[in-house]
Amino acid sequence: MDTMDSFLIGSLAVRHGLMEENIQIAGNEGDIDSHDILPKEVYKQLRDNVQLAVQKQFSLDETDPQQARNPVTRSKFNNIVDYQIKGMRLDIKEPDIPIIAEKLFSDILGYGPLEKYFNDPDVTEIKVNATKIRVEKHGVEAETPEKFDSIEQGVDLVRRMIAKTGKRIDQAEPKVDARLHDGSRLKAQIAPIAVDGLLISIRRFRQDIDRLALINGGAISPAVMRFLEIAVKSRLNIMIAGGTSSGKTTWLNVLAGFVDPSLSIITIEDPAELQLQHPDVRRLEARDANIEGEGRYTLSDGVKDALRMAPKIIILGEVRREEAFDLLQAMGTGHEGSMGTAHSNSAEHLLNTRLPNMIRMANMGLPNDAILEQIADTLDMVVYVTKEKGGRRRLDHIVEIIGPVKAADGRTVAIKSNRLWQYNRRYDDWQWIAREFKFKETFEEGGWECPN
Repeated sequence: MDTMDSFLIGSLAVRHGLMEENIQIAGNEGDIDSHDILPKEVYKQLRDNVQLAVQKQFSLDETDPQQARNPVTRSKFNNIVDYQIKGMRLDIKEPDIPIIAEKLFSDILGYGPLEKYFNDPDVTEIKVNATKIRVEKHGVEAETPEKFDSIEQGVDLVRRMIAKTGKRIDQAEPKVDARLHDGSRLKAQIAPIAVDGLLISIRRFRQDIDRLALINGGAISPAVMRFLEIAVKSRLNIMIAGGTSSGKTTWLNVLAGFVDPSLSIITIEDPAELQLQHPDVRRLEARDANIEGEGRYTLSDGVKDALRMAPKIIILGEVRREEAFDLLQAMGTGHEGSMGTAHSNSAEHLLNTRLPNMIRMANMGLPNDAILEQIADTLDMVVYVTKEKGGRRRLDHIVEIIGPVKAADGRTVAIKSNRLWQYNRRYDDWQWIAREFKFKETFEEGGWECPN
């Protein structure tokens, strides 16, 4: 068997797990030492030589971690490895060559020490601080035994991950936000703003979470899920609120799946993450200005454009700033059933503090009572989700908006809301706690019976 046959067969065996008991392709250089294939210093020199050759001979597309898995690109890489091994006159046994090639591929063109975590569907977050790696799996975060060999290796990986997005990261632009090929959200910072040289945060979104997965995972009860389904089908204007990493995007995905297939949807996101199971979805994505300071497209721009594209429903991935005003305008002008997400500490906090503050960023000159009245007149319901200390993400409470709260002088000073459903920790279940329900008749028409 010649060297190329050894590469091809060995690489396929590694990729498909046939040699799994003998190798660990996603570890660090310690894996090489443990198999007594190459000393650490020799492997590093080989890797440097192969990486330099790849930089000279590979196109930008070929260095993308996904494109690199193309058989043609992989064969080209293996040729470089073979050439460098011979050039350095390394004494490597033939069965070990595919192991070295796979390790080099992972380090140089794959995800390096992130490889096995990036391909694990149960990993929802990956964080890098300098060279250390932490991952969240099943809601629990822990440090991994793998780590980057150097800051430079991590920075190189970030640059390859964002290569196809048209974005960059360097000292002049030391931070980047990007959507990766699988919909994951990447945020990275390097020196000088990253004190330890490198920070990477990757938020990954499960594509297999639907209403049944949420129910089976204890995130919601069947009765409350049925309630939310009717809310969406009744075209109530809904905001999903929660803290960081509470699962807001996942909930938005699931709830949007209840939208009538005959209604057209436009989504506006930054970056695009939603994977709606709906036949008529058009997608817009915000972007930063280019190096010349041109081409910036904001979420607010997206909502304004969507209003001219004749959708029935507008879905805003995450409301952060002045786009809150645009979304409420859309909700109140013939786009009933629109939805969005936002950060807050509770549904009431969203209504009386977070949303008013974001609307003020639009600089429309609206007085506070006018802002509160717009929210009270337009929004129908807030779904609040949370992440427990143990890692479980679940629904916490649902409120309906009743209307504005007036002071003695006639000014609107707050928004009155009514909690409908509340999670009961003692019984690990959701209880209907409302004495009255504004939309009772609407829901009964949808086939729902009020518990009271």
